[in-house]
Amino acid sequence: MRLGSLFADLTRRERAAWWILSALTLVQSVICALEVAGSPIGDTPVGGLFNITLHLMPGLMVAARARRAPRPVRAAWRLLAAGMISYGAGGTYWWLSARHRDPQPLVTLAEPLWLLFYPCFVVALVLLLRQRLPKVSAQAWLDGVIASAAVCALVALPMLAAVDPAPHSTVMGVVVNAAYPVCDIAVAGCLLGAWALNGWRADRLLGLLIAGMGLFAVGDAFSMVLLWQGSDVPAWVRLMWILALIILAVAAHQPAGPSRTSRPSVWLSTAVPAVLAFLCLGLLMYAALSDRSVTAISSLLAGIAVTAAIVRMLASVRTAEALGAARRQARTDELTGLANRRFFVERLDRELEQGTEDLAVAFVDLDRFKEVNDSFGHDVGDNLLTLVGQRMRGALGSDVLLARLGGDEFGLIMPGAGRDGAAAIVDGVLHALREPFVLPEVDLHVDASIGIAVSPDDGADRSTLLRRADVAMYAAKAAHGPPVFATGLDDHARARLTMLEELRAGLERAELVLHYQPKVTVDAAARVVGVEALVRWQHPVRGLVYPDAFLYTAESADLMSRVTTVVLDLACRQSRAWHDQGMPVPVAVNLSVSDLRDRTLPEQIGELLRRYGLPPTALELEVTESVLMTDADDALAQLGRLRDMGVRLAVDDYGTGYSSLSYLRVLPVDDLKLDRAFVSRCLGDPRSAAIVHSTVQLAHSLGMCIVAEGVEDADTFERLREYGCDLAQGYGIARPHDAGTTTAWLRGREIAGVVVQRAAV
Repeated sequence: MRLGSLFADLTRRERAAWWILSALTLVQSVICALEVAGSPIGDTPVGGLFNITLHLMPGLMVAARARRAPRPVRAAWRLLAAGMISYGAGGTYWWLSARHRDPQPLVTLAEPLWLLFYPCFVVALVLLLRQRLPKVSAQAWLDGVIASAAVCALVALPMLAAVDPAPHSTVMGVVVNAAYPVCDIAVAGCLLGAWALNGWRADRLLGLLIAGMGLFAVGDAFSMVLLWQGSDVPAWVRLMWILALIILAVAAHQPAGPSRTSRPSVWLSTAVPAVLAFLCLGLLMYAALSDRSVTAISSLLAGIAVTAAIVRMLASVRTAEALGAARRQARTDELTGLANRRFFVERLDRELEQGTEDLAVAFVDLDRFKEVNDSFGHDVGDNLLTLVGQRMRGALGSDVLLARLGGDEFGLIMPGAGRDGAAAIVDGVLHALREPFVLPEVDLHVDASIGIAVSPDDGADRSTLLRRADVAMYAAKAAHGPPVFATGLDDHARARLTMLEELRAGLERAELVLHYQPKVTVDAAARVVGVEALVRWQHPVRGLVYPDAFLYTAESADLMSRVTTVVLDLACRQSRAWHDQGMPVPVAVNLSVSDLRDRTLPEQIGELLRRYGLPPTALELEVTESVLMTDADDALAQLGRLRDMGVRLAVDDYGTGYSSLSYLRVLPVDDLKLDRAFVSRCLGDPRSAAIVHSTVQLAHSLGMCIVAEGVEDADTFERLREYGCDLAQGYGIARPHDAGTTTAWLRGREIAGVVVQRAAV
């Protein structure tokens, strides 16, 4: 520790005062050395002046420091300054009036001035502890009691029992002069107790206070013995008192905020109370077995320390039991009673650190578990997970760790299994799962997809090994086949599943963005009636990735609900921004098959509209024919709920699927979006033109609005106008762009009857 760090924020005057004090202390040290060598310089007026100055100056410096100390500790430093100044005043009186008496009196008017220092110091210490330790644990309080009582007992024994008073002493003289070491012992015990309350941390302020009071205690002990023997107090003892005052002044110049910067010492917090309690127990045994007397005060204090140590031990046992239970709960899955992800990761790290050979890791994911929750409820799903965990555990040996990683995903750690052993283990798991699970509500059959990675072939570290096992598991799920080893994946599967992993991370890092393509009326005004939100993935390495490269992967991995949630939120947020700018532009969002299976979708959309303060007409939802042909009854029910909310609905890519006209008749939709495959060829292909023309008439006859996609040029736009088409979108009108570019495009165009002025450039 550098000396400069002890005085980090001194003013210029304070630095000058410390330089003067240092110089005076150096001179006083020389004077004391000469006095010890036999020189009478200490009894000269110059020596007396140095002695008096050094007794008073530290207290005055602490008083000056207290004036600019923070308010919470200002009172503490003022009290310490008052005590130190009182001590210095006592030393001044003694030097001027009592030093040369023979024999030196045991009681003078300096005694109350000296003794006043101790209560001031103790109260200041209490105020400092209140500021530095706003909350103290029960164990810390017990450590404080042990430390205080033990130190007092052990130090009081030799000091109070081994010295006889001087023959010329009076009762008052004995009491007063014994008060100094007793006070020193008590203060030292309080300081050590304060250190215990501070968690036995390395603390500069407490260390300086302990050092200063330690010097006081040593000096007072020697002074008491010498006075009772009728001898003068030597110069080196007086120098020790001066150094003690200076150290306390240094302590007052340290930061006094809450002390939580360093970590508590586990070794000290265990060893120090144990050693002190052991010594006190030895003192009590010595008092019981020896014929030598031990002071009652020492025995009482030792008994208090031992009692506190016993209570602390019992509290530590209970704390250890509670920590053990908490540790088990923190590493156990609450539902199944299996190990959880945290314990799984810790065990895998330990096996890898030990260099376990042929270590295999497997991910087990239940197939179609979401359908169980959706069809029978989460209670049935939870019961099924519990039974699955029990059956899998029964099919595994004791050396294999089975953990529930979350949801319907489980993990296996198979030390020493290798490729062949892992294959046999997971085959046993699959065989056990094929037996039906008997539940009160229904009997269910369960199958699972399993991916396996073996160290070191598939990775020598935890991250790589788990990633490869996860990739292999999704490959098994996509193939609806047997367990897949990571080493057996081809390049295409690796690339696709690597993208899946990156997409998961991208969703967490908010890498999805939206581009917007306007829709306009097919007339001379070409008014803007809305925009279609098209999702893009802003990949940190590949750049802007279009949806056809990742949406199929997301759908196959049950990620579409997360993607849709992000897209809906971004779309509503942007719609809100446009509304605030005077451009009430509806935003259309595409839904997938899995979205319509989600029974909470209407509530989710309603919550988004309420959050952003949007009317239902601000959002449009588009579904394809293929979506409508999958679980048609459920899809119709979901669309009906959305339509009842006031959200506009559209059938996207009409004409490319195989939907029946009977479904078109009952669909609760507002718009038909004719696919670009017909629109783009309506000028040169009579059949495409006929399809476009007839579809426009069909939509109008059903009370729907027709939207033409893929309008590439003005001629196509004009032909659609002749056919009576309502709306159009395409590159010939505007390409999809990000929100900023789209906003600039919208300015100056008529939007739903509102003319937006073009921004000044």
